[in-house]
Amino acid sequence: MHGITLLTAPSDWEIVQQEAGFGAVRLGGTFQVHHAAVKVGVEKVTPVVRVMREEDNATVIPWTPMDAKVGPDFSGTFDCTLSIPAGGLYRIETSLETKSTQPNLTWLFRGDCVLHLGVGDLFIIAGQSNSAGYGRDYAMDPPDLRVHLYRNRGVWDLACHPMNESTAAGSLPNEEMGIPGVSPYLSFGKNFCALSHRPVGLIETALGGSTISRWHPETGKLYANMLDKIRKTGGKYAGVLWYQGCSDGDPASAPGYLESFTRMVTALRRELGYEIPFFTFQLNRFVGCTEDDAWGTVREAQRAAAETLPRVSVLSTTNCAMSDGIHNSAHANVMLGEKLARHAAHYLLGTPPFEAPAIRSVTSEDGVTLCLTFANMALGFVCASSTAAENGFSAWDGEGPVELSGFRANREDKNHIYLTCARPLSGNACLSFAWEADPTRCPPVDEVTFLPPLSFYRFPITRP
Repeated sequence: MHGITLLTAPSDWEIVQQEAGFGAVRLGGTFQVHHAAVKVGVEKVTPVVRVMREEDNATVIPWTPMDAKVGPDFSGTFDCTLSIPAGGLYRIETSLETKSTQPNLTWLFRGDCVLHLGVGDLFIIAGQSNSAGYGRDYAMDPPDLRVHLYRNRGVWDLACHPMNESTAAGSLPNEEMGIPGVSPYLSFGKNFCALSHRPVGLIETALGGSTISRWHPETGKLYANMLDKIRKTGGKYAGVLWYQGCSDGDPASAPGYLESFTRMVTALRRELGYEIPFFTFQLNRFVGCTEDDAWGTVREAQRAAAETLPRVSVLSTTNCAMSDGIHNSAHANVMLGEKLARHAAHYLLGTPPFEAPAIRSVTSEDGVTLCLTFANMALGFVCASSTAAENGFSAWDGEGPVELSGFRANREDKNHIYLTCARPLSGNACLSFAWEADPTRCPPVDEVTFLPPLSFYRFPITRP
């Protein structure tokens, strides 16, 4: 074939991770002058490349010579690394610029192209079914040309639901047994793109029903599969989108969840060589489950992970609608994606904070009135009920469960909630919020972000 043949190049639809506003793209391959030009006479041959913006066909990088080794028959090899500004979609065009021995005669011979390339931010999707996407109902969440997906079949493509489908995927460890549906992360990609003004690439590695043991750095096949996909798609990422824990909501697995999650985060960062951020969700609800203590333990571990591990953050999911007993609805997933995008943009782009209210202390001066102090409050709480139980709060002390007879939250006192115990506290006392497998349907929310507080379980009550 005459002209330029690309042997090393990004794929069509690929997203390249930007760093400091630019993405590095390597090209390599072979070239051959057309035989008709050789007959006329060739003085010089130069492989060249340019980058065009597909939206308006504007030149981003003009025709630029590439490093080349030229043989006596005017064929050879070339190599080049481009620094492309964040944005896109782009088209990379190559050509073989050939100067004839005839005066004032130059040819630009054909070359291979790369289409629909973006330079933006890459995110790994990991976890289990609510991360893979099992929303079953109707919701408007169409594709966007700026959001791309590395599919399980091993190619880059336009992102659309279902994102964990397994056409031509062979027997990947994250191949679903069932039919996935709507996930939070197409919505996340579109909303993050709107905030960053850069394309987004998503790499799906989640699997419905997977326990955290399957993400163990040494023995977990899902962890190994995630590493393999990371290596195949560039190795540098803006973050991990983690939503997992339902399959660990049992008495045997729940107590070790924080240790297992910490081990996985630490190992992945060591493997990648940088402190990749983790953007996580607390567990959704499970209707009909009887393992309330285990679900409370996992949710508390997820809250604690964000408190103790650097660059790990978490949002709550207690106010999500369901499409069945354990999976968020499609509408809820679209909402979660939008909220997580705003949350991640705060950490990665410096946009205004968008964080769930987080418990900081529970104190009682008189043993009857509890003062709850929250961080991350924009304004006061909006509460759908005036009772502590319907708002999701439960208390215990040395004598057992404590009835909470009073509930109060004022806009003027924006980061506090006050509860009243029906009897004085005795012994060690603690408070929980939205901890059950199927917690309150009407948690309080911040009146600006409309995010409910992070669930917490057996948080100690401090008394004089």
